[in-house]
Amino acid sequence: MSSKENDPPIACQLGALDSAQRQRQKELLALVRGKIRRVVEFDDGFALEVPSDSASFMEVAEWVDLERRCCAFAEFAIESRRDGGIWVRLTGVSGAKEVLAAEMGLPPGEPSRTG
Repeated sequence: MSSKENDPPIACQLGALDSAQRQRQKELLALVRGKIRRVVEFDDGFALEVPSDSASFMEVAEWVDLERRCCAFAEFAIESRRDGGIWVRLTGVSGAKEVLAAEMGLPPGEPSRTG
């Protein structure tokens, strides 16, 4: 794990996406938010369960691809589990959890929920 001095700042790199990519990122964020079935909280972020259909998986993958370009402070992992679940894990440096929660529309301190 990196030291705090080496952590990237919690700020979006606005020039990382062009206007069409930024618009697509917003569209995908709305789609992903609307598909969240369950949220699990960790010390440094969250895991979000979404439907296991191919379209949802591709939307999550495209969204993560765009997010990772402009949010260097965050880490993303997509898991396809044996039980058929699709999970996206959002974690990051100190303070990133609150930014990620706000972006995903998650209330602060919410340990888990089912949708």
